[in-house]
Amino acid sequence: MGVLSLLLKRAMAYPIGSAFSGTETTDPVKQHILNTHLLLSPNNILTPEEVAARLKVPESWVYEKTRARCRNPIPCLRLGRYIRFDWNAVIRWLTLEAEKDAHAKRPSLSPKRKLVR
Repeated sequence: MGVLSLLLKRAMAYPIGSAFSGTETTDPVKQHILNTHLLLSPNNILTPEEVAARLKVPESWVYEKTRARCRNPIPCLRLGRYIRFDWNAVIRWLTLEAEKDAHAKRPSLSPKRKLVR
């Protein structure tokens, strides 16, 4: 049994919400973290290979999008040297990217000049 299958088995066995039940906070950042944790499902945690397969892009593209130098990095969860993705966060990221592209003003292309000899 591989390390990933053990992690997934542990994640599936972990009772979601029991550690945070009854937790009340007024801090919006902590509240967001708690809400995000409670919504994160083990079935939605993907490896870079699985994300690449679902998006039908090369794995190298996924890894490049996780780098700090990327202008608009894909949301990922860093677990030491491992990278995992929340599929719901990836979908939200793709939706925002599509909206940005739709609203972006693209400069109009000037007609080709005639060649003067």
